[in-house]
Amino acid sequence: MSGIDKLPKGAVLEEILRAYFLRAGFFVIRGVPFRFSNEDLTDVDLWLYERPTGTTRRVQICDAKYKQRPKAIERIFWTRGLADALGVDGAYVATTDKRKNLRSVANKLNLQLIDGSDIQRIQSSQSIIFPSRIDDERMIAELQAVDREFRSKDLQDARLDILSSLSEGFGAPSVVRSLESFGRLANATVGYYPCSGAARAAGRLAYLAAAIACESLDYVSVGAAFRTIDERRELMLNAVRLGALSDEDGRHALDMALALVEKYAPGGRGAAIAMQVGLKKDLEQIPAEIVADQAVRLLRADQLFLTGRELEMASYHVGLPPFDSLSVHAKSMLGALLDFSGVDRERFAKAWTASGGEASPTPSELVRAGVNEESAQFNLFGTE
Repeated sequence: MSGIDKLPKGAVLEEILRAYFLRAGFFVIRGVPFRFSNEDLTDVDLWLYERPTGTTRRVQICDAKYKQRPKAIERIFWTRGLADALGVDGAYVATTDKRKNLRSVANKLNLQLIDGSDIQRIQSSQSIIFPSRIDDERMIAELQAVDREFRSKDLQDARLDILSSLSEGFGAPSVVRSLESFGRLANATVGYYPCSGAARAAGRLAYLAAAIACESLDYVSVGAAFRTIDERRELMLNAVRLGALSDEDGRHALDMALALVEKYAPGGRGAAIAMQVGLKKDLEQIPAEIVADQAVRLLRADQLFLTGRELEMASYHVGLPPFDSLSVHAKSMLGALLDFSGVDRERFAKAWTASGGEASPTPSELVRAGVNEESAQFNLFGTE
């Protein structure tokens, strides 16, 4: 059974809503840090990535607060501001307040309201929460235990870095960030003693980084939704190699930097050209084809988004399914990421086994862990 009932009420609400959105087919991350100028300003309670159709994607957030006297109006305006700051496509506000006039205020600000009545209906369901899934509090506790053992905060910091990539630049920038995180964590996983708590904790985070890499590549691919598969591959190659420099703004920033080198650095134009040639040479040495080609194969099979969902579910499964327990699609993507990172596949596959008396979920359970009939019966927008 899940230990969700032992959490503070606010955390319980966030976990219930996360489970609801997972079952509705979203990719969901809880507690995404929002940073500005290297300062942590706030957390996004739920970060939501949706695939409404094969050619459209939607990024949204959900602010969820459980209080005896919720200041719902203030949260509605606050969430509108946060959504604008993040540049997302939409936002939800979840509140225990049941006043009917809240919905008109939310509609006026183009927000979706999940009010107290909606929350009661969702909480009354016996099949929304995943009994074999751990919550964020338990994951953090596992990471803290390992960090205490090694007298560091490496794993806790790694988790925050993975999550913050979503708010700091979802798409090409988060492709690079998640790949870097995966490489560090996969190397850490095989470096720890096999089947140790440290290997399992690093493996959890490696799965989470891989999940975000999949969804980031899926999001990038929509930029060429109506083009040939070769053009979509080129888009993903550029994302893996260039990250934030792959779009028009990034290229403009690079051109400006080279222009400044040409104008002010010793050597002028010659120095700028040498820097450009050196950068191009270094970028070409990145084995981006390994990741982009596998992502394209999953994209052709309409599995890239689902593979990201599977890896996210695996990272939070109490039994932490080993590499060989995953679906063919997930194993092929993880294999490509391991090859890209220079990590031996066999060593990663043997880094841990399922433990704690929990059977590993089957691939189909992880892939389809979302949509069920009961979640579809709830209407989050207050209409019958």
